[in-house]
Amino acid sequence: YPVMPALVEVYVNSILVTNNKGTNEYFNQPITEEEIRRVFRNSIFGVNFDSKNKLRDFSPMDVDGESIEINIEKPTLASQLLLIYYLLLYEDVRLINAATLIANGRKIKSYSNAFLSELPIKYLLHQAQKDQMSYGGLFSPLLRLLATHFPQLSLVDDWMDDQVFGDSCRHHADTNISDIAIDEVFQCVEENPYRTGKILKAMLSKNPTDIWPFAEITVKYIRSVLGDQVPRHIQELYREVWLRLNTVLPRCLWILTINALLDINNGSTKNVTVTQENVLVDPLQVLRCDVRVFRCGPILKIILRILEASLAASRSQLSRHLLDKPLLEKSGQ
Repeated sequence: YPVMPALVEVYVNSILVTNNKGTNEYFNQPITEEEIRRVFRNSIFGVNFDSKNKLRDFSPMDVDGESIEINIEKPTLASQLLLIYYLLLYEDVRLINAATLIANGRKIKSYSNAFLSELPIKYLLHQAQKDQMSYGGLFSPLLRLLATHFPQLSLVDDWMDDQVFGDSCRHHADTNISDIAIDEVFQCVEENPYRTGKILKAMLSKNPTDIWPFAEITVKYIRSVLGDQVPRHIQELYREVWLRLNTVLPRCLWILTINALLDINNGSTKNVTVTQENVLVDPLQVLRCDVRVFRCGPILKIILRILEASLAASRSQLSRHLLDKPLLEKSGQ
């Protein structure tokens, strides 16, 4: 409905923007992270939230403190897109008004990068792009906010890949895809690459969201495809599967990949886990990986894609930091 984006804008402004007409103003409260997680936990991305966050049962309350029952067993694409729009617009308006809010002594909620990285922002935006008759009024402002605050999700190569994967789904003979099957084929990738190739092709025949539950175990074995005896064809298939996974939750995938390739021979990286925040501060951590990567073209392309996105994210984070923590003079300017 065309009024919904405008309603979200009014709601965000009612939380953050000060009206100079009077001092006794009433401000609405921002939507909590728990409420937002509850919606996405019941979507196709729910596994990601359950594994990372052991969330307690959360029920929104009305003004009298009574629990409100909301049926979100299967949230619609529209509800998820509107929540994403709310989050991006909230952060945009908050950063624009940061200096004023600090000068007025108001403490305002900020949604963390870690929380935002869990959300399937890019995937949902692509779904909206495919159906612009329904989501045309929401797609343009969402795209503007994404390009401004998440340039790492707006890379041209990624969007071209997403178009290709969205339009083509190769038919392949039914092959059992499971954690156990993936574990078995990668353990013998050098001795029996045919089996590995078969399951990788089966993964390529599925929709990206269908194979996302296997992202963690697939990335776990990225080192195994770096071996000298692994055929180039298998390495190329692996890269294609990785690119397909990259269309779902790219930031989660990047961190999984960086940690899987950390150079364990370097004493300084023992028992170290790279986080989203680490990469934002120092994007070159992406290159502290197994040296065999630099002799393996397909996997090097993956690393360069992550590096390009990390550099863009780091620049964006610096701009956000400067807006978030403005220097105030004694005069209040």
